[in-house]
Amino acid sequence: MVMDLYYNILSPPSRATLLLGEALQLKFNLISLDVHRKDYVNAEFKKINPQHTVPTLVVDGVAICEPGAILIYLAERFAAASSGLYPIADPLRRAIVNQRLLFECGTLYKCIFVYYTPVVLERACPVEADRQKLEEAVGVLDGFLRDSAFVAGDVLTIADYSLVCTVSMLVVLKFDLVPYEQLRRWYERCKGVISGYNELTQRAISMFQTWMEEESTNR
Repeated sequence: MVMDLYYNILSPPSRATLLLGEALQLKFNLISLDVHRKDYVNAEFKKINPQHTVPTLVVDGVAICEPGAILIYLAERFAAASSGLYPIADPLRRAIVNQRLLFECGTLYKCIFVYYTPVVLERACPVEADRQKLEEAVGVLDGFLRDSAFVAGDVLTIADYSLVCTVSMLVVLKFDLVPYEQLRRWYERCKGVISGYNELTQRAISMFQTWMEEESTNR
């Protein structure tokens, strides 16, 4: 089976996919897309994924575009049932994992993107209303963790892979996590149990810093 993975290491969902692939001992044909070359919007990639987003996983010619769907596919296809990464045999626990993935995509990631994009790319003043929405979203995640070690229970799941990479953005952007005690404990826990997390995140941080320097130079 050939699996092409279009990705960018700066993308948290791309890193989540890479880390899950490492955990499952998968071999991807890695295709890195460069924003400076406008790889995301070239005609060839848009034929593969009309959303022109990363990560995009192509399996035997079929493209899977949304990161949650990619993680679910990989876990269903390659993870042992005993791993607990995606509880196929338990509809209720599976629903919780799915909910956390949807929360990450539709709420937390969106709030981070809306608040920080103008600040980082345009050096604009932060919008207080957007900051409040972000704080509310982070508070919700903290609430999910009050009664469990991981975001969907006491077992590491694909939802943790997704959310921990997104939360790493907050760490890099120096968002104050001090008020969110449960989230901070979970974040440290994930760093300790997700193989390759620290190394991959450090690579992303270094590339982000280089990218920011290039952006400043090009202004």
